[in-house]
Amino acid sequence: MTYDARQVANWFVTRAQQERTALSIMSLLKLTYIAHGWHLETQNAPLFGNRIEAWQYGPVIPDVYNDFRRQGVSVSGTVNTVPQCIFDPADEALLDQVWNIYGKLPAFRLSDLTHVAGGPWDVASKMGGHYARIPDELIQVHYIELRKKAAAASG
Repeated sequence: MTYDARQVANWFVTRAQQERTALSIMSLLKLTYIAHGWHLETQNAPLFGNRIEAWQYGPVIPDVYNDFRRQGVSVSGTVNTVPQCIFDPADEALLDQVWNIYGKLPAFRLSDLTHVAGGPWDVASKMGGHYARIPDELIQVHYIELRKKAAAASG
């Protein structure tokens, strides 16, 4: 199933609230992006269909940024610009994994992870400048390579 990126972002906001964890808009954008990359890699399908762009400070989903920025730097609650949804159990498990691995990392560490040389943000920025679209194909190839490197390193 394909969701709206704001539904995915709302999931992360709710999870952070449940764990009494502060979540910045930068962290929220990066977690949503990483979840999309994982989904492309593991399911060979997008998690959401929203546009992703290469902004100066990394990949940004404009729909998420525009809806959550009204809250300021710290995200205080979900947005109601999209209907609530029930995630497919496999997608919810993926979101849980992303949260458990990346949810406690500082925003700037998440930013570093999405700014790697040769990564989707880097390639899109160099090809089209800031605000260039980052295609799912670039993101998927990147996450497939990350999985291969992790597998090789573990054994």
